[in-house]
Amino acid sequence: MAHSNHSRLWLLIAAIIFGLLVIIFVGYWAFKGEPEIVQPTAPPRMANLPPKTEPTLPPPPSYAPDAPVLEQAREALREGISPADAVTMAKALPDRPERADAAFLLLEYAAESGNAEAALAVGRYYDPACEGSSGSIRKNPTTAFEWYQEALAKGQKQAHGQLAKLRLWVEEKAKQGSSQAKELLNSWR
Repeated sequence: MAHSNHSRLWLLIAAIIFGLLVIIFVGYWAFKGEPEIVQPTAPPRMANLPPKTEPTLPPPPSYAPDAPVLEQAREALREGISPADAVTMAKALPDRPERADAAFLLLEYAAESGNAEAALAVGRYYDPACEGSSGSIRKNPTTAFEWYQEALAKGQKQAHGQLAKLRLWVEEKAKQGSSQAKELLNSWR
């Protein structure tokens, strides 16, 4: 019996030690948390050097709200607007009678500079199947086809749809006897 009590005492001590180890282990992991992230510090600056600044681009030109939009477009092109800014400006032109021509000037410049979005828009100006305003730009299916191909080559997926609409229009005109439409269909294939 003494042996049995002695064994129970050892089991009790072992259980207490085991319990303490579990508590310590769980406590360690629970309170450890995420490791602290140390932010790198900037190297010390020399006192006599000015702080570095990022180059800034000049703001886009501003015009009087009543300035003719065609003149706004011409002035922006003279000042050297970037192709991306030309597209943005074309979209933002106020709705005035000469808006289509002003937007076309900007978009054509951007398209000729390789802007795919502008190439798609220029194609729409020439597209006889497109009902949007073209200003003084004459509809020309061959030119529209070329601009849509350019836009497609530069990744404008919407050019597929525009080409499909244009093709339907060209096929209809070819059936009506248009030699220009027949020629375009031959080169399309």
